[in-house]
Amino acid sequence: MRAVRDSAPDAYLWVDANQGYAVDVAIRLSRRMADLGVAAFEQPLPANDIAGLRRLRVASPVPVALDESLRHPSDLATFVKLDAVDVAIAKVQRSGGLTLSRRLCALAEDAGVRLMGSGLTESDLGLAASLQLFSAFGIDTPVDLNGRRFNGSPHARAPTVTITDGVAQVPSGPGLGVDVDEDTVRDLAIVV
Repeated sequence: MRAVRDSAPDAYLWVDANQGYAVDVAIRLSRRMADLGVAAFEQPLPANDIAGLRRLRVASPVPVALDESLRHPSDLATFVKLDAVDVAIAKVQRSGGLTLSRRLCALAEDAGVRLMGSGLTESDLGLAASLQLFSAFGIDTPVDLNGRRFNGSPHARAPTVTITDGVAQVPSGPGLGVDVDEDTVRDLAIVV
């Protein structure tokens, strides 16, 4: 982390631990991260360690962000009620689509929990859904998206999501702003 901060002194630094630590280690690390200007410590503990996350949140000078812990808005409600979250990571694919993701984001806003955005490897449709959600809820911090870097979008007609110098533009137009090629979707469909 220090090497990253030294290389990019003004960069937004967000540390994702992917459930990798025990609470005592996470507390010690968070104190060291604060000196480096880390903006968020994402999922430092196992997703279901509510007591540990509460303990960490109380002791950590760096905001505790939850990702894997939040599959449904009711999960966020539990963490809010138990005072175990500072930041909710909005992730359309993890929450099963836009409907539940919007509910999770609205709950975060109502509860005073900050929102950050993330995604999975997805097509331009998933990427567009994420961008629309982040825009609708005013998420203005950098987001963690890798969509088309690893996955093409044969079902989306050009133009799709525009990315210039690492900045994705929120698509405009009806729906998600991506024109879907329905014939290609039918051709790619698996009938069971």
